[in-house]
Amino acid sequence: MSLLQPLSSAATFARASERVTTSAVVPARAVAARKVDAPAENDGYWSITASLGTGGLSLSSAADATGRAAALTDIAALGIETTTGIVMDIRDRLIEARSPGADRNALNAEIGALKEQLAATAASSTYDGQNWLHLEAGQRPKVQSVVASVSRSGPGELAVNLADFDTGRSVVTSSENAADGVLTRAHAGLTRSGGTYAYFLLDANAAVPTSSPVREVALADSTNSAELDGMIAAVDSMLTGLYEAGASLGAMRKGIAGDDGFLDSIPEMIESAVGERIETAMTGDEALRAALQVRDQLQAAGLNMANGDMRALSDLFR
Repeated sequence: MSLLQPLSSAATFARASERVTTSAVVPARAVAARKVDAPAENDGYWSITASLGTGGLSLSSAADATGRAAALTDIAALGIETTTGIVMDIRDRLIEARSPGADRNALNAEIGALKEQLAATAASSTYDGQNWLHLEAGQRPKVQSVVASVSRSGPGELAVNLADFDTGRSVVTSSENAADGVLTRAHAGLTRSGGTYAYFLLDANAAVPTSSPVREVALADSTNSAELDGMIAAVDSMLTGLYEAGASLGAMRKGIAGDDGFLDSIPEMIESAVGERIETAMTGDEALRAALQVRDQLQAAGLNMANGDMRALSDLFR
């Protein structure tokens, strides 16, 4: 009997040692859950973080692309809005010039200053190397494609939706072909008295200028009422073109704005999802670890009791 007790105690100790080893692995796995950088470390956690994290990175890149498109459209729209306001100021000066006794030379100086503002506004409406309001020499209007939205077409697949914008709708000045810009092209028509007119507002020194007998909108003491009517009508035509440009840019921006904020929030949602998945797994590991610790404590207590009984029996038979 004295031989059986030590053997039983040794077996119990061996099993307890095995449990202690198992319980030591659990907290190590829980701690490592947040630090998995390769599949070899923990393929389960790697699968979770890689699949969700990659989607977050893709959507983050998509958000950057739509943000760029939104900024480009906003800059162009702001430039058109500013240009429209300045052209309306020029129109007011032309109307004032019809008043008897108006100082047309002074009004023309004001119009000249406003023209400089127009040229500066068009030239500065640039974002990320693109300008939808002004064309340099050698450039012509073209269709620009931007990322308007991004959607999921299937598990792990992103569908990038592009929107096309024809810059011919928004160009106001051109140093290549004057006919490409709303303010550099000729606007022809009839005055109220039945006379013909053909005027442009800005001279951008285009390689292909407007053809004669087109004249620039400008005032002089010799400017007559029919010429003023023609200038005002030409400026009205320019304003119509600017309104149309603003409407086109507004429609473009609306399509981009619908996805902008949503895409920004998705990476945060994915990051939260990754955290919750790991927290859930870690919570299970922690519960298992606690149970193993309690079991180990009970086994240790039982082992102590068994060893105590063995010593008592040994003393009895001595």
